[in-house]
Amino acid sequence: MWTKSSFGKLKDGQCASLFTYKSADGLSISLTDYGISLVSVVFPAKGEANSRDVLLGFDSVKEYEDHDFYSGCIVGRVASRIADGKFCIDKTDYQLSLNNNGDTHLHGGFIGMSKVIWDAKVCGNSIEFTHIQPDGTDGYPGNMDVKVTVSYQEKYKKDKLSARYLLIDMTATCDKPTPINLTFHPYFNMDGHDTNSALENKLTIFDYAGYLPMDPATILPTGDILTCRDTPFNFDITRIGDNITKVEGGFDHTYSICYKTGFIVPAAEIASSDQEYKVRILTDQPGIHVYSGNFLNGAIGKSGAVYGKHSGIALEAQNFPNAINMPKFPNSVLRPGEIYKRNITLSFIF
Repeated sequence: MWTKSSFGKLKDGQCASLFTYKSADGLSISLTDYGISLVSVVFPAKGEANSRDVLLGFDSVKEYEDHDFYSGCIVGRVASRIADGKFCIDKTDYQLSLNNNGDTHLHGGFIGMSKVIWDAKVCGNSIEFTHIQPDGTDGYPGNMDVKVTVSYQEKYKKDKLSARYLLIDMTATCDKPTPINLTFHPYFNMDGHDTNSALENKLTIFDYAGYLPMDPATILPTGDILTCRDTPFNFDITRIGDNITKVEGGFDHTYSICYKTGFIVPAAEIASSDQEYKVRILTDQPGIHVYSGNFLNGAIGKSGAVYGKHSGIALEAQNFPNAINMPKFPNSVLRPGEIYKRNITLSFIF
């Protein structure tokens, strides 16, 4: 059962809440209704190791409001970048807000879906979050009605707890044709959120078709999909620090996942340096974006932790960046009468 507590107030006086779930075997997960931001994932003590929080985050909603690196939150209406903030649907041109260096639209804009308090309803092991994003928000066409259901589930084998999951089911409808690409943006450091660097973490990218090379000047995909074989983009229980020095600017790349529409498949797994603690991401999204915290700039996080460059690794299950302007990429347009449905599942292994 989720418990609810106060998480402080926004500058305009709105009150935010914190929701916490504690499992029978000591796993604790917290999130807030502000941007549905995941605040903490605390693994229980194991052997000689103390309990550890593996998620970057903040102690109150005020700090989430003040910072803009999308810590743990839902990202939309369109995650990642849209070139020049421009797109065309049905011969109508649209200009979005340019919230990234003044020339690119990033993660839904200045407001998006991460900078608002969502309506929340606890239903047993689930929380239903709802939000209506008005027509014109950050330049997007049409009203969008979004529901995100976050559920904690456990599986047992021979009366023994064998698996723990956080299921994130996202649905949306609209009244005008609009691009959509929802995801969550958690930063993981499996050695502990306060250990300064996640480069000792070990990363695996599962069955994939390749990675999308980026233009280093714009951090936008070139349109190609290249093989990962014999490149720094190949991760198979690989120490992240072993590969990052070989990639200009660090990782900010999407992998094309081999998937069939409607099927939820493993996309990535991040593990502590000793591989005792793991989070596996499963999804029905076309891709998994790996961001190595290249622009984290020393924000003060939970309990005074300093989040500098590479302090956390963001794993974002989503459609391809700038898909609305790339005809060869998976469709990103939602039309009236259609229902957008996507799932992201986190599996906790210890």
